[in-house]
Amino acid sequence: MHRPKPHIRVMQEKEMLDGYSRLQQIGPLITIPRTVDRIPNMKKVQILEDRYTQIEKDNRLLLEKITNIMNSTNIKLDKPKRISSLNTRKKTEQEQIRRDNLILFKHITTKKSSYSKQQYDKEWNQTKQYFYNLSGLRPSTQKNKGLVRSFEF
Repeated sequence: MHRPKPHIRVMQEKEMLDGYSRLQQIGPLITIPRTVDRIPNMKKVQILEDRYTQIEKDNRLLLEKITNIMNSTNIKLDKPKRISSLNTRKKTEQEQIRRDNLILFKHITTKKSSYSKQQYDKEWNQTKQYFYNLSGLRPSTQKNKGLVRSFEF
């Protein structure tokens, strides 16, 4: 019922487009000088380039070594490695230490134990008897345990 007429809508769209074009043509009142781009530090750039070339060189050498290892078939994995860095003096010292340890081990294992439970019980009873004699207390019994103070650890 209250629709806008088509010719009015067309005029409004044209005015909007004209407004947009005028906005795009507007320039700043003050001209700002263009800033100078940042100049890179050439020494740092050179150091980085040297580092990258060194890394590439190391990677290439590593790749060559890996391919050589993969291509070679004469690798023996079951053969134990021999310690070749020790000189003869160190080897003789190690052998002497091993012999001394073996002698000590045999001596310890063949020695009879000197621990005797009966001996320790006898000594403990003797120690308690000394205490009773010195303190004037009697050894406690089951009947009078509450009446007499006793020395029990």
